[in-house]
Amino acid sequence: MRGWSPLFQAGWIAAGLLGGTAILLLAARHRRPAWRLAAGATGTALLAASCLGLRDPLTSMTQYTLALMTLGQVVPPFLLLAIPAPAPRPAHVAGWTRDPGVAAALFGGLAVATGLPAILDRSLANALFSAPLGLLDLLAGLLFWAQLMPGSRVIRRAPLAGAYALLGSLPMTVVAVVWMTAPHVLYAPYLDVLCRWDLTPLEDQHWAGFVMLVAGLPLQVVGTWLLVAAQATPLTDPAKSP
Repeated sequence: MRGWSPLFQAGWIAAGLLGGTAILLLAARHRRPAWRLAAGATGTALLAASCLGLRDPLTSMTQYTLALMTLGQVVPPFLLLAIPAPAPRPAHVAGWTRDPGVAAALFGGLAVATGLPAILDRSLANALFSAPLGLLDLLAGLLFWAQLMPGSRVIRRAPLAGAYALLGSLPMTVVAVVWMTAPHVLYAPYLDVLCRWDLTPLEDQHWAGFVMLVAGLPLQVVGTWLLVAAQATPLTDPAKSP
């Protein structure tokens, strides 16, 4: 892939890894008001930046993907870590909003449906892309990340939560690889778009896949930590774990 130097690519990867590290650091200190305030400020700033990136979807597939991935992958953990304690919820609401299966199905299903629209019926695909994708990504991200954050985790055993996170990241990773290696443009609206970085539509799609791959790094960092290292330094109070 051309257009961005290897150093620039390395910077993106470093940013993804640092994002995951920042989430782990804030999660370990989430009981302190100052750290919750930092998490909330970071999440709000990223949310605002993402909304700006969604204003003109056809400007660049890479830019649009960056905005969507930030909304669904990066904003949710910071917003969740800003909450001091989970508020009591009615049983009929908490039943599905905290269900790991529902969260994983929505999180992974949305990634596949929006990333590979050719697998959907045309009418279903049109209905999906006429919906507010940014809002759907944010909702799916909040439900999924809530399974991993202190105070809202349903899967209390850290290795299981880590495996859940890593498995949940697979659909988006697969879509990212497809975008990066596809020999043709997958989205017809981008066929004739002149990218602002002087890339062809196919190169723009390849870089959008790279951005998607990097956006999944924070989730993979957190999942790996929970799977391997969290037993020595738990993110939650061990006394509250079953």
